[in-house]
Amino acid sequence: MKLKKTTYTINSLRHIPDMPERMRFAVLADFHGGDPDMVLDILRKDVPDAILITGDLINGYFPEGDGLIVEDRQNLLPFLESCAGIAPSFMSIGNHECLLCEEDLDVIRSAGITVLDNEWTKFTTGSGSVLIGGLTSAYAVSYRRFRDSLNDSLEEDMPYERYPFRRRPKDILKRPTISGWLDEFEKQEGYKILLSHHPEYWSLREPMLRNRKIDLVLSGHAHGGQWQFMGHGVLAPGQGFFPRFTHGVHYGPHGRLIVSRGLHNPFRCIPRLGNPCEVVYVNYLN
Repeated sequence: MKLKKTTYTINSLRHIPDMPERMRFAVLADFHGGDPDMVLDILRKDVPDAILITGDLINGYFPEGDGLIVEDRQNLLPFLESCAGIAPSFMSIGNHECLLCEEDLDVIRSAGITVLDNEWTKFTTGSGSVLIGGLTSAYAVSYRRFRDSLNDSLEEDMPYERYPFRRRPKDILKRPTISGWLDEFEKQEGYKILLSHHPEYWSLREPMLRNRKIDLVLSGHAHGGQWQFMGHGVLAPGQGFFPRFTHGVHYGPHGRLIVSRGLHNPFRCIPRLGNPCEVVYVNYLN
């Protein structure tokens, strides 16, 4: 697997008094339970102020055993513990985390990761601070409703089902994510970063993040379009053929979207062509 480091240097589109003059973030997307060594080597050689993980840490939705999903996945917890040991680390929830229960998320938190599940937090470093939010995938929102509904219908003496039927409901793509909390997030003072696994949420599908007053949206999910020709991807989940958002920087009236090509190839039988995996660094200059 080829893995490169891609660096984008940006500045604010508006004056923000509390923003540090310089900040450096590493953006990790689509780990998919891959080999962590090359990723961690890059992070250790160029230590960022924070590590921002935009989802799809695991590969595959379904439990492989009777334990928690995150404990079944090889490499996952050691990788997260290593990230947290390098720099403060934050993550949002992607579609491959859709079946995770609260116990799974607690295990991730115990590894030192701040899980942003449709919520935000303030991150302070040096002479200033930023707000970091995490928008949860509609896949997870849908499965949680499905799980809650099923458990509410069980008899009192029946055990709680963490992963009902070990599958996703068939209508999962028809449901929107939960975005009402973004109304309050937009009103907050300071530089706002949103981890949103799905780049199609930028302007192709609700909640249309391009129109919100959010300074920087970070995404993955598109895997760089799988094959790249003349700088354009061929196919991406959620966008279909010839997708618009597969990598790079995209501009809106209030902020920017940066899409990562991802850390690993989840489609082992489909190679990536002209489309290396990447660790993205974002240098911010105020």
